[in-house]
Amino acid sequence: MADFVEIVNMHTHLVRNLQQEKQVYPHPGWPDDWYVGSPDRMLPDMNANGVSYIVTMNVMDTHAMVDSRIRRARAQGSSEDDIAKARIDLREDMRQRARDLNDWSIAAANTEPRLITYMMIDPILMGETTMDEFERCVALGASGVKVHPDIYEHAPDNAIMMQIYERCQELGLGVLSDSRNEPFGQPLGWIPVLKTFPHLKFIMAHLCDEMWDDRIDLARQFGDNLWFDMSTGLVDDHHPAGGHASMPTNQAVRVFRKVGTDRIMYGSDGRPGGDSMYGVRQIIELPFTDEEKENILSKNAKRFFNLPDFDWSTVGR
Repeated sequence: MADFVEIVNMHTHLVRNLQQEKQVYPHPGWPDDWYVGSPDRMLPDMNANGVSYIVTMNVMDTHAMVDSRIRRARAQGSSEDDIAKARIDLREDMRQRARDLNDWSIAAANTEPRLITYMMIDPILMGETTMDEFERCVALGASGVKVHPDIYEHAPDNAIMMQIYERCQELGLGVLSDSRNEPFGQPLGWIPVLKTFPHLKFIMAHLCDEMWDDRIDLARQFGDNLWFDMSTGLVDDHHPAGGHASMPTNQAVRVFRKVGTDRIMYGSDGRPGGDSMYGVRQIIELPFTDEEKENILSKNAKRFFNLPDFDWSTVGR
């Protein structure tokens, strides 16, 4: 394989600035230069590692945030009437936080052409305002939608989300969803959506998580509208099972080829920098063909996201 390997990291979660990164991803003892998870700090790390583009997938666990505040209020002696009122107030506060997250990340992508943003859409939180938020973010320049059924506690074929998928199919926008062995996120739960929208550009995240056999079945059934990412990597001697990593490296080539290496994309999940490139090293070291490695690490994502070739002569490496 060539010495230079281009990477598209198509599943990250960026933060606004250095201070927020230290809060969300704390690493005691790290110098500030090692924190590269915000748009204003990511480019040197991208250039050094051959990352041409990054896609940030907006997600916010507002349910956990509300529950934390309610527990705190109860501990401080608030009455049940006060807590009921607080829940109403917090709902609009969380809606505004979601809107602010979308505004910030879309603005960052509009400023930096190597950054692509997928908006946060939570139909349970946003309720009757969901479609308004979707159309607002489309008008601002969002490239697609990130959904998380288990965090937001909705079925994949939630009625409001079916409207979102229909509009995404009409507009040619992509959808990426978390998938896992949990009540709302199981891979087979997406069958009604994939059957209803045969031209939807849909990415099922975390191919290497548990239940990859179900994802193989889905790949066989849906050849045109289903793609996958491999975040957060494979299990090896240095990276034990946990999070979304369950598939051992000695199974990866076989499983990836059953799914189709022309529709699997590299993503780190979490923030860029640090150990986010370990999945790249795993792919390079496995006995895929050079073409398969290039497809997984960059070419598939460039096709899916319609990304132009990046001119590496414009940056110092």
